[in-house]
Amino acid sequence: MCTSVFQAQAQTQVQSLTNVQALSFGSFAAGYGGGVTISAAGLRSKTGDVILLSSDNGSAGQFTVNGLPNQTYSIVLPANGTVLLTSGTSSMTVNYFTSKPSLTGTLSLSGTQTLAIGATLGIANNQKPGVYNGTFAVTANYN
Repeated sequence: MCTSVFQAQAQTQVQSLTNVQALSFGSFAAGYGGGVTISAAGLRSKTGDVILLSSDNGSAGQFTVNGLPNQTYSIVLPANGTVLLTSGTSSMTVNYFTSKPSLTGTLSLSGTQTLAIGATLGIANNQKPGVYNGTFAVTANYN
């Protein structure tokens, strides 16, 4: 069984970008490999021979964006191949980051918005069991 959870490092030009929930791919058995995807809406799916375990369904990452009311901002997500989750000497690659809102957000009249992040975790054939952790950067800049 593998479990993966990782936190984001926020970089911002808006007044604040606060990580309030970790992106987690939940618990699964690797089998012959494949992938686990968490959508920005928090839905989990798999490809290949991965077995999703119901003991932990994972979650989309969530941020609270604070800034000037009604201001738009752009969202910069990690490029494919740049984020790893590790457990000891084993690792898995995280790719295909998505966001909700998608790449551009608009702050509310009170100057806030929830930003959700999803991604796909690549799982190797017979991936070693463990708790895999890592970090990734999300950037929000006023337009």
